Amino acid sequence: MERRAGTVAVLVLVGLALLVLVAVGPAMAPPPIPMRTQGRAFDTFGRPLPSGTPIRTFVDGVDYSNRSQVQDAIGSFAVLTSGNSKTNANVSDTPTIQEGANAGDSVIYAAGDFTTFGGVFRESFPWSPGNITTHDLHLGSPFSTPLPLKVQGLVTQPARESNQYVFVCNPTGGSASLADYYLERDRLGTYHGGSINLSGVLAASSSVRVNLTSSAWLTPTGDALKLVYRNPGGGAATAGGRDLVVDRVEFNATRNGTLYWEPGNTIMGDAPAPTPGRILQRDASCTDTNDPRDFTLGTEPGLPAGQPPTVSITVPAAGQPVPAASLVTFTWTMSDNVFRSDYLHVWANVTIGTQVTRLVSDGIGVTSATWTTPNMAATDVAFQVDVEDPFGAHGTASQTFSLAPQSPLAVVIGALIAVVLVSFLIFAFLRSRKRKQVPPSTPPTQPTSPASSPPIETAAFTQAKKVCPRCHTAVRAEDQTCFFCGYKFPEQNAPPP
Repeated sequence: MERRAGTVAVLVLVGLALLVLVAVGPAMAPPPIPMRTQGRAFDTFGRPLPSGTPIRTFVDGVDYSNRSQVQDAIGSFAVLTSGNSKTNANVSDTPTIQEGANAGDSVIYAAGDFTTFGGVFRESFPWSPGNITTHDLHLGSPFSTPLPLKVQGLVTQPARESNQYVFVCNPTGGSASLADYYLERDRLGTYHGGSINLSGVLAASSSVRVNLTSSAWLTPTGDALKLVYRNPGGGAATAGGRDLVVDRVEFNATRNGTLYWEPGNTIMGDAPAPTPGRILQRDASCTDTNDPRDFTLGTEPGLPAGQPPTVSITVPAAGQPVPAASLVTFTWTMSDNVFRSDYLHVWANVTIGTQVTRLVSDGIGVTSATWTTPNMAATDVAFQVDVEDPFGAHGTASQTFSLAPQSPLAVVIGALIAVVLVSFLIFAFLRSRKRKQVPPSTPPTQPTSPASSPPIETAAFTQAKKVCPRCHTAVRAEDQTCFFCGYKFPEQNAPPP
């Protein structure tokens, strides 16, 4: 009896679980099983790496390994590489963040984490969920091993310049050829969203500024930037000759950020996005711990000491009467000794007595505003513009004007003028249409018998006049054009010479 009751209870629980699944809907797919790579790790001379040597795996500069290390004196290791969770239709479960490698991604194996000098193995294998790869690893040749150069700082919204720029540093004790490196960005759905080649030689413990060629090469409100080593390949080359990401920076705005897409946003964590006139930077030693806290926000290099912005109202002029019950446009100019005017924050309002009307509220770079004036007379109406630069320096300007309602007489005169103009246009239109009409044919004249000849006075009058075939008005015989309707007589109607 007790066994039956227990069976019934289990069935009830199973039924309730099924009901919950039906109500909630299909659950997200479980995370993919990590890929396991195991074997022995050797240096370039075939000697086992010392016990405790870190073994890391990277995809696009991101460490997706379980932070394993060499386990014994013969170089034994086993490293797990996490995958990016996908549905059966190969659609990411977490499209706002990449959690691991995608199927087929090339996995880079390194004896370190690229924060300081570390070797890179020759072998590279495609990632596959749950796959167990048994293979020994061998460090690549020094000629194909990158130096740990770093992105020292980046400026995405220069205060006065148009193009973005970054600083690349060399924290090592020797010089580095920048021709072996390039900058690259991710773009939605791809690891290769555009690149900029570097050139020249970077001395030890120094940095160089690199122009990013445009004002929007990186998205200022959130993006991912990589410093990539151009692998020369050849025998015993690292990573099978593939290019290597030696440094990666992900940054995002704390408000209205835009780094919420794969593969740009990863498990690395985001540094703060630099605002206008700011630089996202490492310390002077280019310290790298693969942590967003390696970066801080500082003042963009080379900026002058800040002064309050200036603003000057151009419309309305001081004391200018502004028509009431109409739409007016106020304009002003502004400038700042540190920032371009399109970075300045603007507030504008109109005050009549104690009533304040806000026209602009924290507009960026705004230099005009429209206002529908009330239908009233008012003096000492105040218009004020307040300006603030991104560092908080503040400037203001104000102008006093009056509201002048239109008089009834002015309204009547305006209406009469409008009526006259409309009448003139209608007359001109009708006359134009009349001129375009085809003139009617002249009816044949009947021969006049001698008995019906008009009196001498009438005959003389008829000989001195002719009738317009269009408006049937008598005009002088010598006229070439009808005075009344503008009809042009043919040459045969002209009087004989």
